[in-house]
Amino acid sequence: MTDAPPPEPKTGVVARLRARGDAQVRRWTDWLERRRVEQIPIDVAVQFYERDRDSFASVLGAAIALRLFLFFVPVVVVVVSLILLIAGQDAIHSITENAGVTGSLAAQVDDAARTARRTSVGLLVGGLWLMIWAGRSLTKVLAACSAGAWRMSGREGKATIKMAAAVTTLILGFLVAVGVLNRIKREMGLAVVTTSWFVAAIIFGVGWFLVTAALPRRTSDPGALLPGAMVVGAALAALQWFMQYYLPSKLEHSTALAGTLGVSVAALGYMFIIGRLMASSLILDAVVYERVGSVSNVVFALPVLQRIPRRFPSVARYFDLHLEADPVDPAAPTADAAASADAPEPAGPLGPGEPAGPADPAG
Repeated sequence: MTDAPPPEPKTGVVARLRARGDAQVRRWTDWLERRRVEQIPIDVAVQFYERDRDSFASVLGAAIALRLFLFFVPVVVVVVSLILLIAGQDAIHSITENAGVTGSLAAQVDDAARTARRTSVGLLVGGLWLMIWAGRSLTKVLAACSAGAWRMSGREGKATIKMAAAVTTLILGFLVAVGVLNRIKREMGLAVVTTSWFVAAIIFGVGWFLVTAALPRRTSDPGALLPGAMVVGAALAALQWFMQYYLPSKLEHSTALAGTLGVSVAALGYMFIIGRLMASSLILDAVVYERVGSVSNVVFALPVLQRIPRRFPSVARYFDLHLEADPVDPAAPTADAAASADAPEPAGPLGPGEPAGPADPAG
C-alpha cells in the first residue's frame, strides 16, 4: 500500500490576488509590446514615459520651477526700481494692472514701492546682480535637463556664459510679451482678446524654440525642437488664460485666509507647472527625433528643395541632413576606366622580323 501524496498547501487571499495581478500585468505588458511595433504613437508614448522616468524629469521640473521663481523676484525688483527712478510711484499701479496683478497682491506691490522709494538705486543694482545670478542658475538646470533628455554626459551638457546670456534674455522677453498682451487684452474688444490667445501661443512657442536652440542637444537640426515648442506655446497660452481669468480671484481668497504664504504657494504651484512642462517638452523633442525623425528631412525631400543641401553644404550641416550618394549608372564609364582607356597600350614582344625601336637614352 503506497502512501498518498501530501496535500498542496492552501494559498491565502493576498497571494492569490498578487498572482492574479502579476498575470494581468504580464498580459498588458505583452499587449503593449506588440502595439509598440505596430503603431508609432504608442511607441513614442512609451519611450517618452521611460525617458521621463530615467532622466528624473519630475525632479528637474521642480528645480526649474524654483529657479524661475528666484529669477522672477529680482526681475520684479529691477522693473519696480526702474519705474520709480524714471516715472515715479504713480506708474506702479498701471504696471501691476497690465501684468494681471490685482487685489491684495497689487496693494502689497504698491506698499513695497512706497517703502522702496528712497532706496531705488540700491535695489536696482542688487536686483540686476541677483537677476544675472538666477538666470545663470536657471540655465544650468535647463542644460542638465536637456542633456538628460538627449542622453548626453554631464560634460557635454555644461552651461556656458553665452548660453546663460541667451536664456536670460529670452526669459525676460517672455515677461515683456506677457505684459504687452495683457495690456492689449484690457484695452481692446472681445475679438482682439480671442485673437490674442493665438498670438500668445505663437509668441510663447517661438520664444521656447529659441531657448531650446541655445541648450545642448545631439543634433544641430532646429526642426527637432518644433514638437516641444508647439506644446509649450499652446500650454503656456492656456496657463496665461487661467492666470488672468481664474487665478486672481483665488489669489484674493488665499491672501485673505493665509496671507502672503497663500500667494507664495499659489505662485510656486504655477511655476511648478511651467517647469514640469519645460522638462517634458525637452524629452518630447528627443524622443520624437529619435523615433520619427525631423521635419527638416521631409521639407528637404521635396522636389523643389532637395537640391539645396547638395549645392550648399553649410545648409546640410546646419539641418544635420545625411545626404545619400548620387546613384551611379553601370553603363557609364568611371574615371579610372576613362584614364586607362586614354593611356597607351604597352608594347608586346617583338616578332622575328620586326625591327627594334630606338633605344632609351636614359637607359
